[in-house]
Amino acid sequence: MYLEKYNLELRYGENSHENAQIFGKPSFEILHEGKQISFNNILDAEAAYVVAKHLKYIDGYGSVVVKHQTPCGASIKKNKIESIISAISADEESSFGGILSVNFKFDEECALAIKKKYLEVVIAEKFTENAIEILKSKKIRILKVNNYEPKVGKPAFGAYLIGERKLPNLKFEHVAGPKLSVEEMKELTFAYIVIEGVKSNAILISKNLTTVGIGTGQPSRKRAAWIATSLAEKEAEGAFAASDAFFPFPDGLEILANAKVKAVIAPMGSIRDEQIIESANRFGISFYKASGRVFRH
Repeated sequence: MYLEKYNLELRYGENSHENAQIFGKPSFEILHEGKQISFNNILDAEAAYVVAKHLKYIDGYGSVVVKHQTPCGASIKKNKIESIISAISADEESSFGGILSVNFKFDEECALAIKKKYLEVVIAEKFTENAIEILKSKKIRILKVNNYEPKVGKPAFGAYLIGERKLPNLKFEHVAGPKLSVEEMKELTFAYIVIEGVKSNAILISKNLTTVGIGTGQPSRKRAAWIATSLAEKEAEGAFAASDAFFPFPDGLEILANAKVKAVIAPMGSIRDEQIIESANRFGISFYKASGRVFRH
């Protein structure tokens, strides 16, 4: 596959002393730029958009805030404004300077709901004219996304690796602890969808279809569980957790159990799977097996 250089000047590369270029035509339109868009803005924008798009598998309005290509907050609500505010408030400190994507039409009411100027970019498939004008006045960049198929890719050894990016089957198998209700399974599905966009190793905790703790980018899954529960604090009690890959040891699951997490979704495939199942039963945690891993590097 040969891609020509695309004529869009970027403010700078991954760091301000580095240049960056685009090859191939990106599937977005810049409705408002203001300060020139950067390499990092585009990567973060796609990271937010793909997770928001995947949230369409669950009824409701989905919003995601991303920084450094990983979610800091995500939420699904029955009301657009509540969805946006919940996603931002899930980790308001990390959301500062972040990028917001929604899976619904971004209208005037949505634009007015963003009270503070701490978002760099807003991404959606549709915007109303009034929303565009309001976001412009807040000096927020606006990207309108056209339909495309997401990929993953990395440069390596002078070549470029490109792979598919898609969710596995969202049917989960009950393997330990009490079975969950239909509504509770929706919560578990939400956690699993959002963790697909979190950098591995990752553990994510959610409650009321809103993230409350995300442990991301750790070389140890146990450490990711510790970060997620530390951020969630008391909200971990009765909450739902997702792991982007299998638990290699029961220690990460034990951290979630000590925080009183109610249910966990994770792939399996460890040589210690039986220990994990035994531990989940001993802790009284509802444990469901995902059909595949969803870690991202």
